[in-house]
Amino acid sequence: MGLVILLAYFFPNVGKHGGYIRSEYTVTYGAVALIFFTSGLALPFGKLVQHARNIRLHIIVQVTSFVITPAAFFAVACAASTNKAIEISAVVGYIAAGCLPTTINSNVVMTRQAGGDVAATMVSVTLGNFLGPFITPLLIAKLYLPATRQFSEWLPTEALDDLSGLYRNVMFQMGLSVYVPLVVGQIVRAIWTKQVEWALTRLKLGKIGSLCMLALIW
Repeated sequence: MGLVILLAYFFPNVGKHGGYIRSEYTVTYGAVALIFFTSGLALPFGKLVQHARNIRLHIIVQVTSFVITPAAFFAVACAASTNKAIEISAVVGYIAAGCLPTTINSNVVMTRQAGGDVAATMVSVTLGNFLGPFITPLLIAKLYLPATRQFSEWLPTEALDDLSGLYRNVMFQMGLSVYVPLVVGQIVRAIWTKQVEWALTRLKLGKIGSLCMLALIW
């Protein structure tokens, strides 16, 4: 991670929007799609169904993501806003970051690296990112930024005027880069189960997700 951050510093034109590799397509869609295609190959369908029915898991994860974490970030932001050396724009960005759902790709890759339950992670963060476009704008623009005058000056009124466009873009990107590759991976696994298990073990296909994650960081 440190190496790719260093490379990004010295060669920003590689990973930037419209850069040499057109990362808005090759990385945002291609690398993320690879992460979920390999995850679809590796995960038994039964485990996904099992965790989809785990209501307790969903409640714990989503309450942590959309209730506890934003409140904690807001508390820190309020404390930081009293320090005149810290720009309010940075504090507002901190509040916004706290209201966002966690990223799907990093959760899946890091859970796999830690030896955790990837199927549970996949279901939970996919649900969180489905809810995020609906919940996050409300948290930011209706709850936390209006709470104090200095924060309310940064309310993104123009962006909130086109929420339908926001939802459409997010769902389109998630559909192409997450849901479709995952379903395709599951279909391939169902048809060629033994061959897929052999490839996962011998060819270390799980490492592809880590490489794609590094590309995302770049």
